[in-house]
Amino acid sequence: MITISPRRTARFLIFVVLGLALASILGQFNQYFLPDYFLRDTLIRLFDLNQEGNIPTMYSALALLLCSVLLAIIAYVEKVARKPYVPYWGALSIIFLFFSLDEAIALHERAINPLNSFLDDGGFSYLSWVIPAVIFVFLCLLAFGRFLNYLPGKTRRIFLVAGTLFVASSIGMKLVGVYYLNLYGQEDVSYAMIATVEEFIEMVSIVFFIYALLSYLSSHEKEVKVSISKEDRIFSQGKAVRSDNRL
Repeated sequence: MITISPRRTARFLIFVVLGLALASILGQFNQYFLPDYFLRDTLIRLFDLNQEGNIPTMYSALALLLCSVLLAIIAYVEKVARKPYVPYWGALSIIFLFFSLDEAIALHERAINPLNSFLDDGGFSYLSWVIPAVIFVFLCLLAFGRFLNYLPGKTRRIFLVAGTLFVASSIGMKLVGVYYLNLYGQEDVSYAMIATVEEFIEMVSIVFFIYALLSYLSSHEKEVKVSISKEDRIFSQGKAVRSDNRL
């Protein structure tokens, strides 16, 4: 039997996020204020929150994947219990799986290149990612509005806080960074701090979301048990299920 505490899990992830943010800030301090030394640039890139393919990227991809897995588990349990809105849990699981892949291999950068080229002719290339992002957020609000109302009050509030933080950082803070670049024309220490704050808030929002999912499972699926044996892992509702009903 495995017991997972939502609060302890969230606390641990917050410490991880704080550690990654601190490492990134120290790296930027090294880059802009200290002389060059052996492996300096490698270490900076390894922990830079604004870079791809490094330790923070790997953490973010895994955190998003965890969201996808938790959503899939909830969808399965809700389906077994014959509760409503099962497709919404499943859709969210797929969306977060895509987010995880995007974080790992930067799918969005490849997807927006054609739009970026089109808008660049008019001097609006910085909008190439804003337009799809705003449309996506608007469609999600339309599609998941009734689902949010269905959720328990605590879960709904944390979902909304997490979503607001994520949108505020990924769109709002990103626009602040773009404005700064257009104003000063270079990536300096101030821009690095803006980018660090943006990524930090994004990661914190995902921790909130993970906490909400774990809390929902623990509070509203009390009959769900996770049994681990040498042969198999079975999610059961109330009592053990037959092996042909394995997840």
